[in-house]
Amino acid sequence: MAAGHEAISRGIFEKTRDLLVELCTLSSSSGEPEGLRAVAARLSAELGRRGLACETVEERSGDGDLLPVLVACGPAAGDRSLLLVGHLDTVLPAIPPRVEGDRLVGTGALDMKAGLAMFIGALDLLAARGERAPADLTLVAVPDEEVSGVISERVIRRWSEHARAVLVLEPGEARPGGETLVAGRRGLTEWQLQVNGRAAHSGLAYWAGRSAVAAAADWCLRAQRLSVQGPGRTVNVGRLVAGTTDFVDNLGDSHAFLGTSRQRNVIADRAVAEGEVRYLSAAEGPLAIAELAALAEQIAAEHEVEAVLTTGITVPPVDPRGPGEALVRRAVELGAARGFRLEVEDDRGGISFPNYLVDTSSVPVVDGLGPVGDGMHTRDEWLDLRSLDRRIVLLADLLATL
Repeated sequence: MAAGHEAISRGIFEKTRDLLVELCTLSSSSGEPEGLRAVAARLSAELGRRGLACETVEERSGDGDLLPVLVACGPAAGDRSLLLVGHLDTVLPAIPPRVEGDRLVGTGALDMKAGLAMFIGALDLLAARGERAPADLTLVAVPDEEVSGVISERVIRRWSEHARAVLVLEPGEARPGGETLVAGRRGLTEWQLQVNGRAAHSGLAYWAGRSAVAAAADWCLRAQRLSVQGPGRTVNVGRLVAGTTDFVDNLGDSHAFLGTSRQRNVIADRAVAEGEVRYLSAAEGPLAIAELAALAEQIAAEHEVEAVLTTGITVPPVDPRGPGEALVRRAVELGAARGFRLEVEDDRGGISFPNYLVDTSSVPVVDGLGPVGDGMHTRDEWLDLRSLDRRIVLLADLLATL
């Protein structure tokens, strides 16, 4: 690269870093509507100066609050657009950010204000090269990805319905000698197990009782053992509440029993376990639930109790060998051409934007385009500023090919 071009790029990188520090100074945790609006307004001002038509739309959250969604559209954005997605919210309220060498330590620096600043830097880099960003690009930034995700899911489903491709600005991960992009994400199905046994006095009629606690604990242990390392399913027991029916069904009042002798002399007749099963292929989900339900029947027979498994929310997986495979490969090749080594994550476990698409089997997705760091959701969250520079170049190169 010529010295003049290097100087221009360095100037863009420094300007992007300055913007990111400013964004991290704005406190925009999921429960801070005014802070979320401030971040949306700041981004809107920057994107508007770069020729995008920006609008902040208020959407109602699961709690009934109105929260901002930023939409920024290129001049030819319409039903069939190139969709970029990110989120405005952070887990924690902001504290003053600080730069330590090549690290920016700050709330949301990694997750994911860096991805939003990176997009602006990529637009600047394209302009400096005399290249145009795709005229149909649309950026959507949501306010509740770190909490309920009610708005996130609704908005991403709406905007992705006719998207020709989706670029996700969430962070990648650092690896020895390189960084990652994300091609696949696990889906999940939530489940609940209810067990009803038979209460009895534990001293006078021990053998007449049928312990719901023992049955539920047995089921939970065996259920987690159905987990398979690698691309197989994982079963997680998130909580188990058990005791007498009065205790379990009135937990708000009866939790004070814990640590006392009250009702310890009763064979517990009620238990509720809740959790989730995660899987990488769409076919694996129903198979896993069927195995868990069969295990509930087996446990009921062995312990002479009633055990019923029900399911709740299901979020579909994103297949790493689906329609986004070629686009991910293109991004890896673009990185390699710049001397930037990228590995592909086929199996990221966390639920994110790609899982919310109307049809994960039909829309090409590149996930994890954002820069890397560590300490997400903690006071030690930090971003690798050198990675930010590399990712600006990568995103500019990718946009130029789209």
